[in-house]
Amino acid sequence: MFPSTTYASVFLVLILCFNGVSPSSTPTKIGEGYRLISIEETRDGGILGHLQVKQKNNIYGPDIPLLQLFVKHETQDRLRIHITDAEKSRWEVPYNLLPREQPPVLKQTIGRSRKNPITVQEFSGSELIFSYKADPFSFAVKRKSNGQTLFNTSSDNCDPFGEMVFKDQYLEISTKLPKDASLYGLGENTQPHGIKLYPGDPYTLYTTDISAINLNADLYGSHPVYMDLRNVNGQPSAHSVLLLNSNGMDVFYRGTSLTYKIIGGVFDFYFFSGPSPLAVVDQYTTLIGRPAPMPYWALATRGPRGAPLIHRCTSCCPKFYLPYMRWKLINQSLIAITMH
Repeated sequence: MFPSTTYASVFLVLILCFNGVSPSSTPTKIGEGYRLISIEETRDGGILGHLQVKQKNNIYGPDIPLLQLFVKHETQDRLRIHITDAEKSRWEVPYNLLPREQPPVLKQTIGRSRKNPITVQEFSGSELIFSYKADPFSFAVKRKSNGQTLFNTSSDNCDPFGEMVFKDQYLEISTKLPKDASLYGLGENTQPHGIKLYPGDPYTLYTTDISAINLNADLYGSHPVYMDLRNVNGQPSAHSVLLLNSNGMDVFYRGTSLTYKIIGGVFDFYFFSGPSPLAVVDQYTTLIGRPAPMPYWALATRGPRGAPLIHRCTSCCPKFYLPYMRWKLINQSLIAITMH
């Protein structure tokens, strides 16, 4: 059995083999990215664009030829960037499970009569600024108050990553980062360093049901979100980046860049401006939902792992026994009803 942190990587290697590519000879940069062929403003204040692949290749499978780009400042402190197939729907985190605004419906035909987009364009909100370059397409997110670039997907010849890649079972996108950035997150796993990200360490998000006693292992949840803490002219600043994608992925942090390699889904980025860690958490949980407060006697009651805790609680604190038994009887009744 493979360790859980290698599942996504093994899957990518299998794709390579099926396409006749040796993993050892895989180029660092795949393809030449996309070009922006149209862009317009939506009625709700966002922008909608279409991207066309520049040069097709079959590494990790064929490229998706046309993509739809949707950008919107959803709140004063939250920016969303959504990129998907322009002609076919793809798997996303279900909107009924995580209620959020849906992007515009995919168009059956892509307009070609619009004027060519200008080389550089900005779309400004209260605190975050979205800017893009048309060919090859890349985007950046900046903070208005201090001019800091929070996310930048442009690729130069000297960068260890290439342009954006979007295939059926392989998506790749990267961002440049300053050397003094401190990143935390990308759970849920048991990295020996804790939640702080260190350059050179692989971060694989591929959920498994195993005990947290194992190091370098993935656990129950997938949380492709990180918080970036920076010192800007002596002033602390924090922001967060969420990639809302439930597929398995590898994330490579090199100190000056971060690369996502995903085995499906879409690019659905949310940027939270902070600027404090507490504000970031507040903005993030506003989107995904607040954690529900739980009574102590209801924690860790499922399966054998919770039994010792319940035994200690009911033994030393008899007052917890009655509500625990009441909850247990209700839970067992619901299970019986479901089974019948």
